[in-house]
Amino acid sequence: MPEAIYFGLCEVCNRDLTTQEIENKKCNQTNLPLNFKQVSPIEKEFFDFFQQIIGEPREIQKFWAKRILNNESFAAVAPTGIGKTSFGSAMALFLALKGKKCYIILPTTLLVKQTVDFLKKYAKKAKIKLKLNEEAELSAIYFHAELNKQEKEKFFNLLEKKNFSILITTTQFLSKHFVKMGNLTFDFIFVDDVDAILKRSKNVEKILRLLGFKKVKEKWLGKAKGILMVSTATVKKGKHAELFRELLDFDVGSSIFTLRNIDDIDAGKASLENLIKILKKMGKGGIIYATSSQLANEIYQKLSNRFKIGIVTATTKKDFERFKRGELHYLVGTAYYYGTLVRGLDLPEKIRYAVFYGAPVFKLKFEDIEKTKVGILRILAYVFSDDERIKPYLPILPRLKEEEHQKEIEELKKIIKENLLKVGEKVEDLVIRKNEVIIPDIRSYLQASGRTSRLFAGGITKGASFLLENDGDVKQAFIKRASYYQIEFKTIKKVNWNELKKEINESRKKYREREKLKSFIKPVLFIVESPTKAKQISRFFGKPSIRFIKIKDKPALVVYEIPSSNYVLLVTACLGHITDLITDKAFYGVLTNHAIIPIYSTIKRCRNCGYQFTHPSEKCPKCDSENIDDSKYRIEALRRIAYETGYVIIGTDPDEEGEKIAWDLKNLLEGFAEIKRAEFHEVTKHAILTALEKLRDVEEKMVESQIVRRIEDRWTGFALSEILQKTFRNRNLSAGRVQTPVLGWVVERCKEHKEKKKIGIIKELGISVEDLEKSEIEVEIKEVEERIEEKTPLPPYTTDTLLRDANTILKISAKEAIQIAQTLFENGLITYHRTDSTRVSDVGLKIAQQFLGEEFKGRTWKAEGAHECIRPTRPIDKATLQRLIYEKIIQVEEINWKHLALYDLIFKRFMSSQCKNYKVKIKKYEILVDGKRIEEERVVKAEGKAVELYKWNVFIKPELPLGKRKVKVVVRQVPKVPLYSQSDLVQLMKERKIGRPSTYATIIDRLFLRNYVKERNGKVFVTPRGLKVYYFLSKKFSKFVSEERTRILHETMEKIERGEVDYQEVLRYLFEEVKVIKPKVPYKRFFIEDRYW
Repeated sequence: MPEAIYFGLCEVCNRDLTTQEIENKKCNQTNLPLNFKQVSPIEKEFFDFFQQIIGEPREIQKFWAKRILNNESFAAVAPTGIGKTSFGSAMALFLALKGKKCYIILPTTLLVKQTVDFLKKYAKKAKIKLKLNEEAELSAIYFHAELNKQEKEKFFNLLEKKNFSILITTTQFLSKHFVKMGNLTFDFIFVDDVDAILKRSKNVEKILRLLGFKKVKEKWLGKAKGILMVSTATVKKGKHAELFRELLDFDVGSSIFTLRNIDDIDAGKASLENLIKILKKMGKGGIIYATSSQLANEIYQKLSNRFKIGIVTATTKKDFERFKRGELHYLVGTAYYYGTLVRGLDLPEKIRYAVFYGAPVFKLKFEDIEKTKVGILRILAYVFSDDERIKPYLPILPRLKEEEHQKEIEELKKIIKENLLKVGEKVEDLVIRKNEVIIPDIRSYLQASGRTSRLFAGGITKGASFLLENDGDVKQAFIKRASYYQIEFKTIKKVNWNELKKEINESRKKYREREKLKSFIKPVLFIVESPTKAKQISRFFGKPSIRFIKIKDKPALVVYEIPSSNYVLLVTACLGHITDLITDKAFYGVLTNHAIIPIYSTIKRCRNCGYQFTHPSEKCPKCDSENIDDSKYRIEALRRIAYETGYVIIGTDPDEEGEKIAWDLKNLLEGFAEIKRAEFHEVTKHAILTALEKLRDVEEKMVESQIVRRIEDRWTGFALSEILQKTFRNRNLSAGRVQTPVLGWVVERCKEHKEKKKIGIIKELGISVEDLEKSEIEVEIKEVEERIEEKTPLPPYTTDTLLRDANTILKISAKEAIQIAQTLFENGLITYHRTDSTRVSDVGLKIAQQFLGEEFKGRTWKAEGAHECIRPTRPIDKATLQRLIYEKIIQVEEINWKHLALYDLIFKRFMSSQCKNYKVKIKKYEILVDGKRIEEERVVKAEGKAVELYKWNVFIKPELPLGKRKVKVVVRQVPKVPLYSQSDLVQLMKERKIGRPSTYATIIDRLFLRNYVKERNGKVFVTPRGLKVYYFLSKKFSKFVSEERTRILHETMEKIERGEVDYQEVLRYLFEEVKVIKPKVPYKRFFIEDRYW
């Protein structure tokens, strides 16, 4: 393990934490475990109590217990069958034994009676004297509708006296009898039916009052005296649910999880024959979804004699109970989003597959556009968003309401109707024809098919969904629109029936035996770098609960809690590097005695001016602001959650910097939890699930390479910068081993640029000729050759080629381009953008094939290595992406026109790289110009999908007119060489191997930041300051900043990463080299002699 010291970051003694202590998981100063402060004796006491009354607590239950015993309110995120109710009952009994008052709120009388039975059983096992609805030292009182009059009177008497430890009621009781609860305050409230609480805003207020809050003139005062644990919601939350966030630091998520394990199958035409085949092949447990009640009834009538089938409609639901009891094997109903068979069905063991007899769609006649609902109107407005008249309405579309926007709605209807009436209007994901528009209803399909695949404590059940549809256009549009939700249909010919049924049945066997399973779903802290990425990942699995963690009353972390198939993920962001080298100790923050050991401290950022520093300070050294973001609070919060979950997965970026961040996190969380590393190159559900299945350890060789690079950067940079600042008496100057050669290229090119040459430009021919003096000449043009060539498209983007094109085509700086690409990556729109590989994965090839169809050629470009090219993560172009963002099918953060423009470039370049070869027509000319014979060869025509998509594959010029003709000449004095652009500098760094994909933009930006170079008309030129600095460094310190030296060091870093060189030897050599700089250089003024410039 590489050696390091973390300044003041031992949680036990608050002194320095060494890698030796990290490996031993013990503080050397106190001989205590590193998680000593987190461990609470009461936790062990509860776990022993739970073991005694129920059995070994599951990991998720231990997680909940740690949060409650740490006085934290939260929404319990977990699938059904995990044991929330039994846990809540056990916790209430345990806290009651400690003299605490507890309240259990349940949805039904049945559950109240069941919970009372739980408590009886638990008390007996624990040998506790618990009285029920009686006065006693330890008593539980309960109320439900089946109590007789005398029992109810006795209950209310006990409630009034407050002589009880545990109260158990339904939500209805809370609503009706809150007044009788007086000024009761509870230490623990467990709500097993948060839906009923959220449906009525008054219930939310009642809960808060029972926790000790007071409402005065619409303001809530006080602090929580108790802890609230609620289940996640299935209903839409009202505004009052925001009070949980405001007062208790959590937000209730949804228990409708979007995780699905379903084979989606295109099963052919909607015929009774095809339906019967599926029912016979698949057996019992099928739900048939028809497009109307009438059709559902027809199917029921025709099948009722051959199958044990029932029907469920808005008026007939008795067959639902018969199906539940096993008396019926199939049900038929409608695919209505709010219907019983779509939303009210949760029978994981019984429901094995679904058959859609007709694709769920919305149909709208053109003449009915006036009566259409806002939801359909919104979709159509987005479809026709290119219409200039619709664009002004796009910002209000998400919040469009009948009662508030009548004028806007009427105007939109008019514009949309005009668009619908256009002849030949073609939209891939809906059907417009014969006076009607048909919109696929994917939301209902997802909800209905989701009945076949349910998340449970031991994983997720397997399901199958068959689509029968007669209309080819509708089916094509349905499958296309479904693909936006990552649903892929396969044809029925590709179904392996035996394998499918085996998987379905085995997952249900696992569900039946879930109580016996040893490996239950468990909580895990999943750390990524950015908040955007954290949000995106959590959205893949549903609507997360949100936890807001404060340390010393300062915001430290936002955590998104959501279940996946194997884990309850607590996704959060560390915001990049959490430590950096200190500046005020040792040799520029590095010990250099026996071994070279970096000393890291937490990173402080001033929220006022953006200044970043590492030394301990409550104020910004630059602007004196006390508004400081210190990563130590994030570390403390991460340690708390790591201890609670017992398991950490680090999903930082898949490069050297990401690996170093992962290593720091692992070191600082060691001893608090088991820690693993997840690597993914795109933020998609498939990539995340794959990464979670293929966990690994941190690559320490990669970390060693980063340590050397950072220390070398610090030593050389600080040493040379210190000299520059004193020599030129300017504290804003800096130097670095890589930026200096790049500055040198700009300096040398500026010198060359001053040399001029005379050219004559013949605009009408698009040619220029050197040393032409006349303003008008005669030329003679002959065509000497014409040929057709087949060309291979350019490969997909790497970092350098992307930055070059962004600068050349979009006129975006390297710094801005890399920031835009970072946002696109974090939003899950492109693969990782810091890469030097053009390799295309199987996933990438599949995306290209889906988009290109018959034009697909398929090229992997480079087959080796884990890294991949920069490509889109979906087969959707810019226009479709924009529409899906508007429709909120794809949810993104902070995307503007520049992001879409860069996405468009990436998409077109990648798709072009996967096209068939294109053909070009090349013409070769011989031109006689003022006695000079010159040759000109140009591409005059290009054909193929590759050049249609990405026109920069080839530069096309017009054909030249043959024969003799007089032409005008513009004579100019021009530089012999042009100045470099930012894209040229990126290309040079790539070619000369002195930078990395992650540093190209940073190096160039640093030159601009220090005012060493400036840009005019897209060209970079050196400033007087840059010129002085470069010549000073190249004259005095060429050994340290030469291009060759920089390239050799870059190669050495790669050798360290491959394990070919000992990183300590390299550091020792660098130290001996750099330590001689300071004594040998006198601090005197340095002037540029005229001969240099």
